[in-house]
Amino acid sequence: MIVLAYTGIFQEHLLYNVLLMIIIAGGGIYLYLQKQKFPEVYQKYLEINQPEAKIVKIQEAEYSYNDLEDKSVRINKTGMRNLPSRNKQYTLMVGFSKSFFPREPLQIVYYDMLELTYEEKFRLKRNGYHSMPRFLRRFTFSNLKESIGNMGRFIVGNIFLLVILFRVIRYLWSFIQLLF
Repeated sequence: MIVLAYTGIFQEHLLYNVLLMIIIAGGGIYLYLQKQKFPEVYQKYLEINQPEAKIVKIQEAEYSYNDLEDKSVRINKTGMRNLPSRNKQYTLMVGFSKSFFPREPLQIVYYDMLELTYEEKFRLKRNGYHSMPRFLRRFTFSNLKESIGNMGRFIVGNIFLLVILFRVIRYLWSFIQLLF
């Protein structure tokens, strides 16, 4: 609507605006068709898992949940939901696959929350284990890089104040030179 109103009022770049409207309309139609596929994907999942729900072993990593049996399934932590199931022992996890452009982005998995394991690196990080002694941790490459970045942001953020301070110091120095 905005592109149509802009094109109607200003009458410039008509070809680009028409092309942009076609792309937006095509994207909207594509998203609508993808939304219509959800019941089909969900029914296919129910047909496969309804008679006997397959319980998988899940391993929690820093940014995803990994299926230990099927190595290709990785569920992104952001946007993931745990839902109750009829059998109170199990939890239904619904989320989107972490890989780019998957065939079936929606992942629906039953798992036992009490048997959830953690990836080794994630477990050590979560428990506060570090391979470096505490007094040397602030001198790691990433911390030094962040300190330099923070100093740069501080200088750029306060450049006006630094210019005024430089001029005041220069003025005081010239005043002191006149006295002596």
